[in-house]
Amino acid sequence: MNFRIIEYIDAIGKHRNMADAADELFITSSALNQQLLKLERELGIQLFLRAKHKLIPTEAGEICLKGIRGMLGIWEETQSALEDISGCVKGLLRIGLPYDHGSEVFARVWPEFHKKYPGINIQCYQLLVPELLEMLRSGEIDAAFLLGGNPSAWKGIQYIPLSSENLLLGLPSGHPYLKDKPKRITPYPAPELPVFSQDKFALSLKHSTMRTDILDPLFQLAGFTPNVMVESGFNSFLEKLAAQGLCDTIIPQSQVKDYENVTWFYLPGSPRFHFGLGYAKSYRLNRAMKHFITLAEGDAKQYLDFPPPDKERKS
Repeated sequence: MNFRIIEYIDAIGKHRNMADAADELFITSSALNQQLLKLERELGIQLFLRAKHKLIPTEAGEICLKGIRGMLGIWEETQSALEDISGCVKGLLRIGLPYDHGSEVFARVWPEFHKKYPGINIQCYQLLVPELLEMLRSGEIDAAFLLGGNPSAWKGIQYIPLSSENLLLGLPSGHPYLKDKPKRITPYPAPELPVFSQDKFALSLKHSTMRTDILDPLFQLAGFTPNVMVESGFNSFLEKLAAQGLCDTIIPQSQVKDYENVTWFYLPGSPRFHFGLGYAKSYRLNRAMKHFITLAEGDAKQYLDFPPPDKERKS
C-alpha cells in the first residue's frame, strides 16, 4: 500500500461519497473507484458498501480508516517536528470557525500571523461547534475555535480557554417591561424570565452550544418553552430583529452593539459563555500553531472577555 492510496481512502472515509472525495483529490471518480477496487482485491476484503450516492464503511473499512488516520497523524507530527527544527515552516493549517466569534478573531489575528509565517496557508471551516468537535476527533481539521457553557464535557479535546462572557437578554424599545426604565449603555440586573413567556424570541440555532448548554436549560428552569420566531448563527442579525421591535433576543455581551433601540439585561444565574481553542489530544502543536494561539489569546482578552455581573458592577 503506497502513501497515495492512504490519502485516497482517507478522503473516501471523510466524504462517504466518491464524487466529493475525487474532487478533493483532483482526480476523476472513475480513477478513484478503480484505486479502491484495487486495494480491496489486494486485501481480499470489502472496505465500503456501495449504496446510492453513498459509500458506507464495512467493519473492515472502519478498522482500515482508524489505522489510516493514525498513520496520517504520525506523518503530520513528523512534518511538524521537522519544520520546527528547520525553522522553515510551511504547509496547511485547517482551522474550524464557529459563527461570529471565531471568524472575528481569525480575521483580526491572521494578518500578523501571516507576516511571521508566510509559507503557511489556512483552510477554514465555518460550522456549528458540535460539527467542529467531530471534525477535530476524526482528524479532519487541526484546531478550532469553540464556544459553549461547559467545555470540560468535550471528550478527547484539549481545550485552551481564551475568554469568558455573559449572555444578555435584549428587549426592543417600546416593550411594556421597559416602562419607566431609562436607556443606558450597561445591562440591567436580571429579570424573572417567566415575565416574557408570551413574547417572541430570536435565538441562536437549535443545535448550537449556546442553546443546548445554556439557553434551553435556562428556559426549562423558568418553566416555559420560548416562542422562537427566528433561529440564526449570526448575532448581529438577532440583535437587528430586536432593534426593529419584532422580538426579544439573547446574544453574547461581546456582540452587543445597539444600546439605542434595545435595552439589555443580565440573565438569571449569570451563566457564563466560554470561548477557546481546541484540538485533538493526539495532535502535536508546532511552533506556528503555538504562535497562532498566543495571538488569539491576546485578541480574545481584548475584545471578548467580560466579567460576571457582580464584578462588572464593582469595577
